[in-house]
Amino acid sequence: MPDIAALFANVEGFEWDAGNTGKNVLGHGVTQGEAEEMFFIAPLVLLEDEKHSAAERRFLLFGPTRSGRLLTAAFTVRRKLIRIISVREMSRLRVAAMSKSAKKLKRVPKFRSDEEAGAFWTSHDAAEYLDLSQARPVRFPKLRPSTATISLRLPQALLEELRVLANERDVPYQSLLKVYLAERIAEERNSARSRRRASV
Repeated sequence: MPDIAALFANVEGFEWDAGNTGKNVLGHGVTQGEAEEMFFIAPLVLLEDEKHSAAERRFLLFGPTRSGRLLTAAFTVRRKLIRIISVREMSRLRVAAMSKSAKKLKRVPKFRSDEEAGAFWTSHDAAEYLDLSQARPVRFPKLRPSTATISLRLPQALLEELRVLANERDVPYQSLLKVYLAERIAEERNSARSRRRASV
C-alpha cells in the first residue's frame, strides 16, 4: 500500500455521482463547492480510518472553507479521484479535540457500504470515535476543483475593462474573472454568516 503522501501526490480531481451527492454527503447545509474547497485551503488535518480501510483506504479530513467554515469530510481515493463519502460542519467538541488528546473513545461500527458510512459520519461526531491527536497535516499537490462550462453575456465596456486589468496582471481575463467571483462570493458568505450570528 503506498504511503499517504505518495497516494495524495497523484490525486487530480473529485468523483461525484448520484451515490455521493445525496443527503448523506451534502445534507448538512454543505454545498459541493464547499466540500471541494476545503481540500485546497491550509491548514488541512488528516486522520486515516484504518478500521474501515480493508477494501479501500478511508480518511477523515478536517479543514476550513474560503469563508472560514470548519468542515469534516470522510473520503476515499479511487482512480486518482477523491470520492467524498460524508461532509459536515465541525462541532465544537471536534474543534476542541483537535488541540488535545482524546479521552475515552466510542467504538466505530463496521460499515457494509459507502452509504452506511456516510449516514453514520453525517450524524456522529468523529471526536467521540477517533483519536484526533493522531491526525497529521496533508497536501494534495495536483488536485483541481470540479468545473462546469457556462455562457455569460457581459456588456462590451465591462469586458474591455476586465481585459485591461487582466493584461496589467499578465493573466487571462477568464482567470481574473474567476478570482473576482470567488472573492465576492466569499465576502457575501462571510457577511451572511455575520448577520446570522448577530441575530442570535
